[in-house]
Amino acid sequence: MNFRALRSWLLCFAVVPALLLAMDLVGRIQTAPAYLSSGPPTEIGYVDQAGDPQGAEIIPASGTLYLRGWAADTRQGAPVEQVVVYVDGIGVGSAKLGVERHDVERYYGREGYVRSGWTFAMPASRLGPGTHTVSVKAIGPSRAVEIAPLRTVTIGGGKKS
Repeated sequence: MNFRALRSWLLCFAVVPALLLAMDLVGRIQTAPAYLSSGPPTEIGYVDQAGDPQGAEIIPASGTLYLRGWAADTRQGAPVEQVVVYVDGIGVGSAKLGVERHDVERYYGREGYVRSGWTFAMPASRLGPGTHTVSVKAIGPSRAVEIAPLRTVTIGGGKKS
């Protein structure tokens, strides 16, 4: 085999595939999801209640939608930077942070979780009648994390009792 043929063969079957593989790997590294490079999120929490003040999931249109729960950062404690409430995927406001939750503190054995509680209230009239999905995100140093569980509330047409 002459030198030209060998060079052509190497270029076609060794160098070009190696370059294509390298370009593919670089592309994958640049587009890797954040959780692969920065570790798992550190925000945790739970939605305890969504509904009227007594916890009923059916709310009169003239009533108030209440939510309560807790959120903490496993590295820094509580409260997290922000808790955002969504109804049907649309942000409707931020919760009040810093509510004392001694139950969360005791359960996790972390004194820094004592102010992990949050509350949220909004007029039900801001929502249309019918069933709505309520979700909550805790925002902290690592990122925004959806807090479980999703809740369902129904806005009725009746008067506030």
